[in-house]
Amino acid sequence: MFGLLASTVVTSAADSINPIAITEQFVLQGMVKRTKDIWYFIIAIGTTNFLGGLLAYFGLISVISEFMGGVIARYGTTIYLIELVIGVAFVLSTLYLVYFGFNKKTEKEDDENKIFDKIKSVTPKSLVLLGIVATISELTTALPYFAFLSILFNYNLEFINVIFIMVVYNIVYSMPLIIMYIIYIKAKDKFDTIYLVIKTNMNKLSRVLAPAITAVIGIILISHSAFTIYL
Repeated sequence: MFGLLASTVVTSAADSINPIAITEQFVLQGMVKRTKDIWYFIIAIGTTNFLGGLLAYFGLISVISEFMGGVIARYGTTIYLIELVIGVAFVLSTLYLVYFGFNKKTEKEDDENKIFDKIKSVTPKSLVLLGIVATISELTTALPYFAFLSILFNYNLEFINVIFIMVVYNIVYSMPLIIMYIIYIKAKDKFDTIYLVIKTNMNKLSRVLAPAITAVIGIILISHSAFTIYL
């Protein structure tokens, strides 16, 4: 058991270097209404990772995969057509954003402040959703996490022991985010200076990033659906 615990701490420490979550939290800390609301983001990340580990250990992921495979086999064409329509919608959104940005590039500074004020009203529900998405996005490159699961699969543990190991893993996994929150509390003024720079340039960046993101998503969805349907 000591060997498993040591492996859990080592792999979770390696896995905790999550650039997606760290970058998101860095930005979100300056946008929440209340500083402590960032805990919704941190807890959502740890909980999602925890539940994913339980699903994997008890074989529920394979059950879900089989179910989704059956759904796709039965309604595949309809699903991919919907995906195609959504992809086209994203491409049209890109054209709108480019046109909108071109015609609004002379807007005043007070309009930029209004945009930032809207962004600053990040709700706890939004933080939870962002935490879930950040965790899922990071799973594709989470080699330490998969190494940890491989080690765990070699042990025939009781349910309570699995829960304990998973809790330990995800506490260590979330530690950089917790430390970042503590540092932010202790040096809030310095961080707020950085966020002020982000605020000043956010509207300009959004004119480039927003259409770029929608274009990429649209192209991916259209390509995937088209190749799946016709090939």
